[in-house]
Amino acid sequence: MKARMDSLGQALVRGLGMALLLAAAGAWLLPEDEAGAPRPPRPVTTRPLAVAPPGGSTPRARVLGVVGEAQRGQGARWVALAVGEELGPAEAVRTGPGARVDLGLGDEASRLSLPEHSEVRVEEVTPAVHTLRLERGRLDVDYGEREARRLRVHAPGGVVAETHAARFTLVSRGSLVAVVTREGSVDLTARGTTIHVGAGQQGLVFDGAAPLGPEPIPLEVLLRVAAEAPAGVETLCLSLRGEVRRGSEVWVEGAPVAVSHEGVFHADVPRARGRSRVSVRAREPGGTSRDVSLPCRAGGRMGQVESVKFRWSEGP
Repeated sequence: MKARMDSLGQALVRGLGMALLLAAAGAWLLPEDEAGAPRPPRPVTTRPLAVAPPGGSTPRARVLGVVGEAQRGQGARWVALAVGEELGPAEAVRTGPGARVDLGLGDEASRLSLPEHSEVRVEEVTPAVHTLRLERGRLDVDYGEREARRLRVHAPGGVVAETHAARFTLVSRGSLVAVVTREGSVDLTARGTTIHVGAGQQGLVFDGAAPLGPEPIPLEVLLRVAAEAPAGVETLCLSLRGEVRRGSEVWVEGAPVAVSHEGVFHADVPRARGRSRVSVRAREPGGTSRDVSLPCRAGGRMGQVESVKFRWSEGP
């Protein structure tokens, strides 16, 4: 009996020792926080894989060439423009006298040219649509076809020119907006009406009204001028009355002259020191122009100058 009790006591002692040993080992293996309590296991975190945007990098309008004085700006801040720069959304480019800027749009298949006294603003450039706004002046466009993307150019008066692929010129001067298409086709929209301006055609919009046309691009520049120096008016060199095709622009002595929707203009040219002649320039929407020079006389009627015509040639 005594032997059996000794064996049971020894087994209990061994079991208790083993339990204490396991508890000590477990306490040594479990991590503890500063307060001595076991810390929960650390969560496993994964970083999402970076996915490249469709079509590669975001397309931009890039400056390919600058001639003369040109600036880029956003809001009221304008700085000099340089070759190699890129234009982001809401940025604009404007050109001074005799200047010109060439832009690449999205890829090498599409180029824009901004001649003097013009301003264009970038609104959106994505793989699907290139959206610009011609604030004033002229924009020569060579837009190459790339899948389903489109070019959309807004102009004053709610006018929109849109194309999938075309070579055309967009003009915005005063109340006139004009599209002249040389290759491809352009949809010209104003006042809820859209016309399809195909190759060799032009469309005109006056004062944001519905578009006129399409009509063939004139092959000649037309300028008729009747000039006189009114007797007894010593302050005038010449009084001009003239006619051009509708949509044409006219300058007298380098200053723009208002032209009616029918193509009629009038200008009084004052006398000035050293002024012996008066220059008149007419320019069709497509860009072709013609100059005439009239003598400044002391008085009397000069009569009508013969019509001035010049064969149309394609611009850039």
